[in-house]
Amino acid sequence: MRSLIKNSFLWSWLQPGFPDAARLIAQTPVLHETLEGRRFTGRCLNAGCGEGLYWDFLESFQEIDRIDDIDISAPGPEKVAGRRPDHYVALGSLTELPYPDSSFESCLCTEVIEHIPDHAKAASELARVLKPGGLLLASVPQTPAPWDPNHARQGYTVEEFRGLLEGAGFEVVAHRSCFFGFMRAIMHYWRKPLIRVGGAKTPYIPNLMLRGLVALDRAVRPGKPWDLVVCAIRKS
Repeated sequence: MRSLIKNSFLWSWLQPGFPDAARLIAQTPVLHETLEGRRFTGRCLNAGCGEGLYWDFLESFQEIDRIDDIDISAPGPEKVAGRRPDHYVALGSLTELPYPDSSFESCLCTEVIEHIPDHAKAASELARVLKPGGLLLASVPQTPAPWDPNHARQGYTVEEFRGLLEGAGFEVVAHRSCFFGFMRAIMHYWRKPLIRVGGAKTPYIPNLMLRGLVALDRAVRPGKPWDLVVCAIRKS
């Protein structure tokens, strides 16, 4: 019976939703918009890949012929199993990337730089390993963002993040904002939930509610944004 319930259409909407899923649903269209028709190509660095949240996004670019996933806590082989065969996972820090100069044509770096105390060094390393003319798509919290104890800084203005990237050798060519009031509501509830489930007492948000809030967030855009997506080109 439990198996039938979990395989049912109803369960697909009632099963727990998670903030990372909300972030991916809300942010992916903005990532494409910020590229303004540009494409990831060649060898691509997934800088701060985490558990592979953005693999589907990267794999949608057929022009990519290799994806190098790097993080201080890289995903295990079971996570990569079943993905495109051109994933290469490595352990490492954005302040000391283990790649030669000009190794990559493109780079994705989402929600990572705000975690790094020496963010200028991280930005310089991203510029170093990209070829001149290489494409960087990066996202960071935008001031005022919800407070996160894991962040070295709690957000950037557009001008601050532009200055960081340009100081490292990039030209910022486009930027967009995302995550508004309904995304804030999801994060607020996640930190102070009314309902918890399972042995781990995980906060419970039905998947249907989560997706509905994300759709409203994108359509209505209430309040100030708290995420920033930037497209930049490595200068010659």
